[in-house]
Amino acid sequence: MTGPETRQDFDPISLEIMWSRLIGIADEMWTTVLRTAVSTIIGAAQDFGCEILDANGSSLSHSNRSMPVFNLVMPNVAREVLKKYPKETMQPGDVYITNDPWICAGHLDDIATVTPVFRNGSIVAFTVVVAHTSSIGGSLSSRTVRDLYEEGLQIPILKLYDAGEPNEDVFAFIRENVRTPEMVLTDVEAQVTANELGNRRITAFLDEYGMSDLSALAETVQAYSERAIRNAISDLPDGVYENEVQIDGLGDPLTLRCRVEISGSDLTVDYTGSDPQQPRGGINSTLIYTQAHTVYPLKCLLSPDVPANEGAFRPISATAPEGSILNCRKPASVGSRTRTGWHIHSLLFGALEPIMPDRVQAGNGLMNSVHVYGQEPDGDFYNAHFFLAGGRGASKGRDGIGRNCFPSSARNVPVEVLELRTPVLVRNRSLRPDSAGDGQWRGSFGHQFEVSRLPGFEEPVSLFFDPDRLQFPPRGLSGGEDGPVSALYRNGTHLTADEIAAGQVMLDDPDARFEWHIPGGAGYGDPAKRDPDERARDERSGLVSVEK
Repeated sequence: MTGPETRQDFDPISLEIMWSRLIGIADEMWTTVLRTAVSTIIGAAQDFGCEILDANGSSLSHSNRSMPVFNLVMPNVAREVLKKYPKETMQPGDVYITNDPWICAGHLDDIATVTPVFRNGSIVAFTVVVAHTSSIGGSLSSRTVRDLYEEGLQIPILKLYDAGEPNEDVFAFIRENVRTPEMVLTDVEAQVTANELGNRRITAFLDEYGMSDLSALAETVQAYSERAIRNAISDLPDGVYENEVQIDGLGDPLTLRCRVEISGSDLTVDYTGSDPQQPRGGINSTLIYTQAHTVYPLKCLLSPDVPANEGAFRPISATAPEGSILNCRKPASVGSRTRTGWHIHSLLFGALEPIMPDRVQAGNGLMNSVHVYGQEPDGDFYNAHFFLAGGRGASKGRDGIGRNCFPSSARNVPVEVLELRTPVLVRNRSLRPDSAGDGQWRGSFGHQFEVSRLPGFEEPVSLFFDPDRLQFPPRGLSGGEDGPVSALYRNGTHLTADEIAAGQVMLDDPDARFEWHIPGGAGYGDPAKRDPDERARDERSGLVSVEK
């Protein structure tokens, strides 16, 4: 079969089929990771992403379930790999690995594996997986670290496999520097396996369509995505739109500022005026992570229905002053960079509300996690992450939609998984009453969560946490009500500032309880205009009190 080799040869139906096939290959890579990884943070929380890149390292397609910020990160990693290992030095069976936060996903916990795809002796594509490892060593309490060196093992760009042979030195070095190394390395091998599966599927795809490489198809789909974004930007009025938000910091509030400039079909975001990088606590964001969290919410606003790839990234640029909290210098601590980066979407939504009131979303309760780590009486270690999402904010014409982890695509971890993997008992996981911001359209409800040591387990159990929205609630839009703030308790008593700063609670007796109330989303529009039938339904649900 002779296939198309130039852009103009792709008829719309064939293009749709082939584009969907590539997305399907990335989805199959994603499913492979999900089924072969063993940690809760990958196998249950689904904190990973898979992508196919063209021969230049530019994004071509990604899995529908990929972590959104990883979609811009993965091509960046591949291009950095190419700088160190030019194409002419690569061989079939090579696999590259790194977790450098300044070129990868913003903190050491996210490990990238990159595999070149060869056909007839030439590189035609790259397959990439980025996944959050269950351990990278370093401190268990992310809120206490002072620099990158305290956060764990740094992996520069290295060959993990050389022409199909494992680099045992790299495996040994990882094994000796992380907790539960078999879990970590099994997950890394899951990433490598997914890359290899993508490799085979891509070569089979090219054989089926009689194509020598993916260059023409890549150029076509990237141009399509770029055109969709540029058309959407062009429909907006040129101008400058600014906003600022306050975030918790580590007790002392911090400010993020943005200046969004729209000029024709280009959109530029400048974060000048945001606070300087912080000396501890890991809440600094690297520039690549800031850029990824800029592109994703803007893609949601501008062109939600067209699959993203390199073309969708081109019309949008983001800058931040070096040394600021949104463009920190090495070796700043970055382990909890989500505590900054996850607020970028609200910052941008607030800036663009005047010109996109029907698309922006009110503030979110955001995702929170509990890390349970310790040792069984038989000497084995347990190691599991438990994710809980706050409520989503409302938007014009619609209440907040559920408790997913936006702007992450991670999943709420099932209670049964946590109880199976660790000696804890979840005594309550339920919707948090009166946790949704009121409005013409209300936010969705947050979570409440209570846990104790498993009855009969005699050793203390440590819970490590990193809360957000302790001071600044999800903000309402267009007159909507704010959501609540977070609240943490031990044995029914609020945790003190020092206990929160430590980022750890010890369940050291059978009656000890840890409880976390996570915010719901904020409201949109004047509460007085809410449909009376909807308000009555809210009251009947038992989640909105009559007093509220």
